[in-house]
Amino acid sequence: MRRWDVYRGRRFGGGRLPSILLAAASVLFLLFLVLFFTLPGYLVYSKDGVKLDLPMLRTEETAAAEEETEQNAETVVEAAAELRYQNPDYSSLNMAATANLGIVQSIYVPYEYMNESGLTKAVARARELDVKGLTMEVADESGQLLWVSETKTARDYALGGTLDLKKNVEELKSQGYRLTAVVSCCVNNLLVSRNPTWALQVGNGIVYSDQRGAWLDPWNSRVRQYIIDLTAELMDMGFDEVVLNHAEHPNAQVLYTRTMSEEMSREACVTNFSIAVRRGVQETIDRTGANLSAMLDTDTLNNAAIDNGQNLSYMLQVYDRVYEYTETYQEANLVIALHVDSTERFVPVISWTFPGGSWAENYFESGKR
Repeated sequence: MRRWDVYRGRRFGGGRLPSILLAAASVLFLLFLVLFFTLPGYLVYSKDGVKLDLPMLRTEETAAAEEETEQNAETVVEAAAELRYQNPDYSSLNMAATANLGIVQSIYVPYEYMNESGLTKAVARARELDVKGLTMEVADESGQLLWVSETKTARDYALGGTLDLKKNVEELKSQGYRLTAVVSCCVNNLLVSRNPTWALQVGNGIVYSDQRGAWLDPWNSRVRQYIIDLTAELMDMGFDEVVLNHAEHPNAQVLYTRTMSEEMSREACVTNFSIAVRRGVQETIDRTGANLSAMLDTDTLNNAAIDNGQNLSYMLQVYDRVYEYTETYQEANLVIALHVDSTERFVPVISWTFPGGSWAENYFESGKR
């Protein structure tokens, strides 16, 4: 049989094509791997989108601009390592909402009496005096909140309580009560114990504390945000007013959690803290119509030589009202001297009552209960 007479099967044109295709596919796959692992380093993300920045495509102008940008960034980082605060002039502050405040008269309910029995007694006392107001201490120096707070810090450090405060607020509001919440802000034993990095210190990592408790740093931005979050949450819950207790600086030399470029006065610290909180909750205030107030030290209202950072004039420019634990009413004289209506903006927490002015009767501490 001749070789050319042997059946060899049907041939297709380009018999080597499969081999070529396989080789090409391999090359493309290798190229894909190279690009996959190298290109992400050359992708630049910005507000204008994503672009590919390969070194071989750069011009001299582009390289020079990038070098300048990197130098500027290094300068910013270096400057940010030290916070630069200055002692400002707060005399032109005008943040307090003082129009149509009105007189407030209420029964003061201390933290330890904030339960079903205590609230029942407070309501009974309010009816006896024919007043429609309750001032409730919902967070004291212990740092343990009475209610289950949804704020991030309260969740992260398990600071919440078990009281169904929202339900209580709704019931009391339905009966026509005006409700005020009192919150300890810079004295907080529980939060300091669970995160001492937010606390004032005396050196060597030792947290500062006094007879009132352990102190958080008023300069710390996370501390401020926590107070802002708590205040906004209470206002949204239905409270007509939130009073910040211990919005002050301890009368002691302490170390802050932030490095300062220069020594700052305690007055600047407390005023700056107050302004930051006010700004942080202003949207909530505008939306709910709630008031933001502060509990002041007795010596502050007596104009005594105390250095806790509370300047009465500045406090009245930031906070709508000022409260005070006292047994007299003489502190109102200093408020009046600042041309402020003491009947609406000064609220003494006292064990007795009087007509024609604002007060919160400390019924549970007066022995009348």
